[in-house]
Amino acid sequence: MRALLFVFLIISMLMLSCDDYGDSTAPLSPQATDHLMQEGDSLFYADNYEEAIVKYQECLTACRTRKDTTGMSDCYFQLSVIYQRLGNISMSFEMAKECLHLDSLTNKAKNLSSTYNTLAALYYSSKDIASARKFINLAIELEKKTEHQENMASRYGLASEIYTKSDSAARGLLFAKQAYKLDSLDADTSSMGKRLCQMGDAYCALGEYTSAERTYQQAEHFLLQSHNTYSLCITYKQLGNLYQQTGEKQKAIEYYEKSVDLARAYKMNFLLELGVSRLSSLYMDHNQARGLMYAQEAMELKDSIYNEKTQLVGQQFSAQYDLFNKEKKISEQENRIKVQKTMILAILSFLILVLSVIGFYAYIRNMRRKQMELHHKYYHALTRDEDQTDSDRIESLNDSSIQSTESDRQFILKVDEIIKENIDVTALSSVLISDRICLGQRQLNRKMKAITGVDTGTYIRQKRLAKAKLMLKDSTVTIGDVQTACGFDSPSYFSRVFKEEIGMTPSEFRKSS
Repeated sequence: MRALLFVFLIISMLMLSCDDYGDSTAPLSPQATDHLMQEGDSLFYADNYEEAIVKYQECLTACRTRKDTTGMSDCYFQLSVIYQRLGNISMSFEMAKECLHLDSLTNKAKNLSSTYNTLAALYYSSKDIASARKFINLAIELEKKTEHQENMASRYGLASEIYTKSDSAARGLLFAKQAYKLDSLDADTSSMGKRLCQMGDAYCALGEYTSAERTYQQAEHFLLQSHNTYSLCITYKQLGNLYQQTGEKQKAIEYYEKSVDLARAYKMNFLLELGVSRLSSLYMDHNQARGLMYAQEAMELKDSIYNEKTQLVGQQFSAQYDLFNKEKKISEQENRIKVQKTMILAILSFLILVLSVIGFYAYIRNMRRKQMELHHKYYHALTRDEDQTDSDRIESLNDSSIQSTESDRQFILKVDEIIKENIDVTALSSVLISDRICLGQRQLNRKMKAITGVDTGTYIRQKRLAKAKLMLKDSTVTIGDVQTACGFDSPSYFSRVFKEEIGMTPSEFRKSS
């Protein structure tokens, strides 16, 4: 019995673990997620909003599983637009808030611009024109910073509507014309129709009703051609507004009816509420029953769209946004201070490093200079002019500041003797000296450089020039004879080497002496 219970317990645990693995579905691939997004977009552009919401929700779940913040932001953005068109302003604000949070993490100007544009449209729908202007200005400013400003036309279009409503119709008309010009470059008839509708609104606000009517009719033509149901519904409503303002009630009713039919068919509750409200007021004069019917429908729609909860959501979101901006500015300022401190420390470290290198280089150079001074002093002590006596030479070698040895002295005296015997020989070189003292050329050069600071060839040339200086002091000897006696093979070479070493030509030296 115990064995059976034990086996049952193990099987139960295995089944539970299998259930856990079975419930965790594998995340969709990026291609599958993109396909869901495309399906949602197709349904959205076909004004099939209910099914589009389902697809975007599925895509949102997949993106959340894969931690794809960009994909999540795109889904929240589209859902915000759809809920706004359906009149669910509260849900639209919620989606926009999530979208803004994700876009703030990635800090992409293009995405933030789109989100600000959506928020501007939401506040415009909620009749909070001040907030709408704030967000549309932010959207335009960010869109200008993007590399490709393909969304600038839509930004200008919404700005036109907002500024027209805020008693700045002239500026609204300018925005609409700028948007129409951009859309005309791409021959986008759907967007061109929307811009013409926005231009018509501005003309109406300016009292130019003839221009407004003509512009609305052009917009209707483009929108029918491109099957843009949402914008066509707005255009019909605006034509109804125009004819109501000009006193043509029958035409106004005709276009309001067209707008209401489209709004009801595609469940655009926000536009439906506006249309039935206008029809209610128009029918009250001659068809009170129908007027009351429309009034009842308008009240029901108004309660579902504009309630205290919706207004509270808008106010809370605006307050949260302002707080977020303040916190973001403080964070940016703190980061800027950190960066500045880091840069200052880096600059100071660099300066200390540079000064250390310069100091080390100066120390090495000073040591080398002192070493060269000792070499030169030693060299001059061993290579006095020919008129120096041996006793003077030995006395110089005994200077306490020179670390000389008897073997070095004997070595230099031997080299000097060989040079003195062959100084008039042009072929005198380190080869001849090394043969005479039975020492290899490399060893000879190393020893000469260690004692005198110069190689053998330079030492021979200096001895030749020293003798030349002595002979040039005797004006009875020609410069040519001096050149030959000192072993220089040509007058030009003698003159050049003498000037390089002494700083003047042989003739100039003779005159100065």
